[in-house]
Order: sequence, then structure tokens, then C-alpha cells
Amino acid sequence: MRLADLVTAVYDAFDPGLAMADLAAVCAHDRYQASAGITDAAAYVAERAEAAGMAEVSVLSFPADGTRRWWTYHAPLSWTPVRARLALNDVTLVSYPRQPYTLAAYSAPTPPRRLPLIRWSAVRLGADPGGALVVVDEPAGLGVIAGPLTAAGAAAVVADPLGGRQDRDSGQVGRLELPAGGRLAAFSVTAAQLAGLTAAARSRAVATVEVVVDEAARAMPVVTGLLPGTGDEEVLLAAHLCHPRPGANDNASGVAALLGAARVLAGTARTAGPGVRFLWGPEFTGVAAYLHDKVGSGRTPPPSLAINVDMAGQDVHRCGGPLVIERGPDDIPSFLPALAGRCAALLPPASRSYSGAVPCDPWTWRATPFAGGSDHALLADAPTRCQAIGLGHWPDRANHSSADTPDLVDPAELRRTAVIACAVAAAVRGRRDPRLAADVGEATVSWAAEHVLAVLPGRRPAPTQLPAPPEGSQNEDLVLDARDDANAGRWLRHRRAVAIGAIRALSAAGAEAGWLRSSMAWLDSIATASAERLPSAPDDHGPDRHGPDRHGPDRHGAVLERHWAGPVNLRALTEAACPADRDWMQHQLAADRGGNYARAVALMRAVNGDRDRDEVAWWATLSSELPIPVTFADRFLDLMSSAGWATSSGGTPVRRT
Repeated sequence: MRLADLVTAVYDAFDPGLAMADLAAVCAHDRYQASAGITDAAAYVAERAEAAGMAEVSVLSFPADGTRRWWTYHAPLSWTPVRARLALNDVTLVSYPRQPYTLAAYSAPTPPRRLPLIRWSAVRLGADPGGALVVVDEPAGLGVIAGPLTAAGAAAVVADPLGGRQDRDSGQVGRLELPAGGRLAAFSVTAAQLAGLTAAARSRAVATVEVVVDEAARAMPVVTGLLPGTGDEEVLLAAHLCHPRPGANDNASGVAALLGAARVLAGTARTAGPGVRFLWGPEFTGVAAYLHDKVGSGRTPPPSLAINVDMAGQDVHRCGGPLVIERGPDDIPSFLPALAGRCAALLPPASRSYSGAVPCDPWTWRATPFAGGSDHALLADAPTRCQAIGLGHWPDRANHSSADTPDLVDPAELRRTAVIACAVAAAVRGRRDPRLAADVGEATVSWAAEHVLAVLPGRRPAPTQLPAPPEGSQNEDLVLDARDDANAGRWLRHRRAVAIGAIRALSAAGAEAGWLRSSMAWLDSIATASAERLPSAPDDHGPDRHGPDRHGPDRHGAVLERHWAGPVNLRALTEAACPADRDWMQHQLAADRGGNYARAVALMRAVNGDRDRDEVAWWATLSSELPIPVTFADRFLDLMSSAGWATSSGGTPVRRT
């Protein structure tokens, strides 16, 4: 079978109507990570997985006591909200569960009581928040202020996490999350409600607050099922099940996409290839628990490659973002980005050009560097370190808000995303088919060549703009940027290594050794010719990242070694940091959550026992394809060192002086 025929067959077999029915059923539940809602949703998914034809379907139960750890990942706390109310002058502003997302996750139970209102800006000036409802009337992350307010005896908080967003609906509220097990309650409100509460606080008004929580202890569920293959090798398809109701695109759409993919794969003839394991559970913690307890114990084989489906079906015209194929990290050789991209290109077109020569679909997709914002980050890191990609959509104006409703999910887009994931898995299963294997090989070699050629002048993407520095700061920082002409040679060498690795990874897919050698030689010739067309640099290795004598004798070149167990976990690292470092990291994420999260993850991955600080920062820049200020890299590596997560080759922390 040719790859084009496989994609068409999968597309024809996928039933978007059944997928949308699954999505609606999952959306009916508030799916906090260890709650009655996610327990019911897991039972539904398991039932549908069995109906799809899977074997070994089970709902695994993991502790939800907040103390169990899977490497650096903490178990969630059992928490099931029942009802909540916030009223001002006897007029109800917030009523949960009627209004989704209005109650912050892990809010403490609060008996009906009247609380004085006080503004956060007044608290900062010295006002006492004890026994009050604090109105967050200026930009402030709840994670930053929850600790001080709890220590000061505040009873509750009200905030607008979508403040400043120009694309929000008037009734849209965003997600708030408190530290688990705390004594605060919190409410998310609209901009208009926050303005009214702020005015009421100025006049010393009183609000009525009530939060009722089900005290029954519940476990954290993870659903798994298998479509058997031959031998022990498994391909893993994962989608996270958690998030507050409705959570339609994030991530009921991913859950429904994989149930539909299971129906398609179960309906095909069994091939002499790897089995396909499906996994649905809480994001990050569910995958960590599964990898640690099931794979780590040898009861389930480690995946040879993985596809994570997160936010699979948004209506791109209404939500604002295309389909995204996020490749795995550059230090893991992988043909998956090439194969997924080719499957996307082979989807049956909805329309064609005037002559019919080329497809002319109005929808689009983008390939992006690894950022690590979902479960594929765990699968691609130690100890599993398998090939992994993520499929999703970004940006999304409804993400993490009450607006993430089923009507914003497009069945056609959900189908396209699911078909790509399903076709990639089917192609890997069918690798003994010589025509299919040849198509996968040619897709990978073409991708590898394009990956190298994209470094040439005129083909590079527009540079990424750094966020504006905080008011009053001096922005005299040197910035590492792979896309500068002076660094083109460095970027070419990095991309050549990634491209060669993608071709070499085909050996696991059954590619013949002679073909691999000739393909890599051809790619080398492209890289050599490309190097001749690059702007000249002061030297072949590119300029020193710090410039001449930036640190003088402090540039000792000590190799940094990873000093934490399990996959990358930025949240756990931040929690292990000292208060000053923790505040710095939280402010960096507040300023540019996606960009600085990706920079931090790239820096963590770059610490591998082979690179010194300079090499770590450059590798992070080249792999993330983001400009990284030198001060950011140095401060973050200092944070890792102080927290004990990075040591020098001699076993001692390394800091700049």
C-alpha cells in the first residue's frame, strides 16, 4: 500500500459523528485530576474503548493524596467541588456549577459567611487582609499572591485571569488554580464583575461566600487499552482527560480523536508490526504515574514512539489557530515529524485549484519546534526517551476558559487531526510493506533536506520578538539568536545533525543500510552546498555568546550535569528553588508564558553532562529556535544550580560570579 492510499483509507473510515458524541459525553464532567467527575469520565472512556475493539482495557487507579511521587511529579489531591456562590448585596455574581470555571481549582470549603472586601493594591500598601475577600484589582498572578494572603489569614480571593485580553467574550471567565490543600477559596469573574467588586471594596462593602466540597477520597484514574501487534514493541497514542467542564477542545477533542482512531485501527487487518497502546489520564501526572509504575516496573513495555493529541478539533476560523505538528526535542533522532507532515499533506482535499492541478484547501497546518507544553515532553525525556510528537492547535482564544464549548469544535478539523495520528501509527505498524516503507523513507529524506535548506538567507522565518522588558529596567542584554546572519553556520550544523538523525532513525522502521548511507551522503552534500551560500562569519564556530571577556576567568567551561530524576518538570524545579528564584521564574512566565516556558525546558534538556554553560545556552537557542537573552540563561542555570538540579562535572553547583 502507498502512504497516500493509507491516509485516504483512514480518512474514509473515521466517523466524525461518533467522535463528536464522545466529545459531548466527556464535556459533561468537571474533570479535575482526582475527582468524581474524572472518575465518571474515565469509566465512559473505558467503556467506549472496549466497544472499539481494544484488548486489555483497564482503568488504573493511582494514589491522590498529594504525597506520592513519581520522580519529581507529585500525586494530585482528591478534590470534588459540589457548589459555590459569591454574592454582593444579596445579588449572586458567581454560581457554581451553573457557571463553569468560576470556582478556582482546590478552593477550600467555606461555610456561608459574610466577608469584607479589600483590594489587593491596598494589601500591598499595608492593609490587613485577615478574614477578608481580596479583590485582585491590578495585574498579579494568583500563584504569587496566594501564599502571602494565606499566611495573612485572608479567607478568599476574586480575580480576572483574562484581564487585558482583547479577544474575549463579555461573559468569558478564565481558569484559576490554587495550591492544593490550602485554606483559601478563589473565584474567577468577568472584567465587568471585577470592576464592580473593586468599586464595592472602595466603599467597604461586604460579600457573601460559600464553597461546598465533597470530602470523599478518590483516586487518580488512567485509562489504557491495547490493539495487539506482534512482539512486545508498542506505539503509544496519548490524550489527557483532565480539565474543568466543558474543556471541549482542551482536551475532550483529543480524547474523542483517539477513541475514533482506535475504532479505525481495530477495524483493519492485523499486521506483523508493533501493538498500539492508548492512554487517557490527567495531564503530566497521569503519564508520569503510568511510566513510573507500569513501564518502570516492567509490567508494560516502554513505547518505541509516541503521539500526543492535545486540543485536536478547534474551529480554526473562530478560535484563531491552525493545526500544529510539534516535533520532538532535537536530541532524539526522529522520523515522526516528517511522517506526520507528509500525512497532513496527503489528506483528501476539500477543493482544488481552477485547473484541478493542486489542492486548495482553506485550512492549514504548521510544523513547530519542540516546546514541551504537554504529555509528549515526558515521553521524550529520561528514562523513556522515545521518538515523540504533539498534535494540537494554537493559538486558541477559548483555551482554559468557560468559552471552550463543544460548538467551537469543528468535526472536520477533529477528523483531520485524528487521521494524521492514526495514519502515522498505521504506517509504523505496516513498515514491512516495501511500498509503504519506501514512502515513509522518501518523506523523511525530503523533510531532512528542507530542514537544512531553511537556514539559507531568504528562507528563514521572521525573527521572534522578545517581550518588552519590565518598566524601568535597562535592556542592554546580549541575546543569542540562531537566525542572525553571524550564527547561520552554527544553526546549519545543528540542523544538519537533526536531519541526519531523522534519516538514521529509519533503521528502526526497517530501512535498508545501503539506502540509509546513500541518503545521508546526499543530505551531507546539500549541507555542504548550503554552507557555501551562507553569510561569512568571524569564525566557523560563530561568535562567543558572551562577547570578548564578558566573564574573563569565570568562563571555566565546567560541564553541567543533570541532577534530578525522571522527565523534565519545570513546576517541580520552581518549587525547589529559593523564594527569590521562584518569584523570578513566576514573573518570567507571567511576562511570556509560552516563550519562557519553552526556553526554560530547552535549557533543562541541554544539561546533559557533555556541555558547559555556553554550550547549554546555545543548544537551547538552536533547538527552541527562540532568541534567549544571556542574562535569562545565566539566571535560569543559577536557579537550577541553587536548587540542586544541576551540578558541575565535579559534583558541585556552578554559578556565575
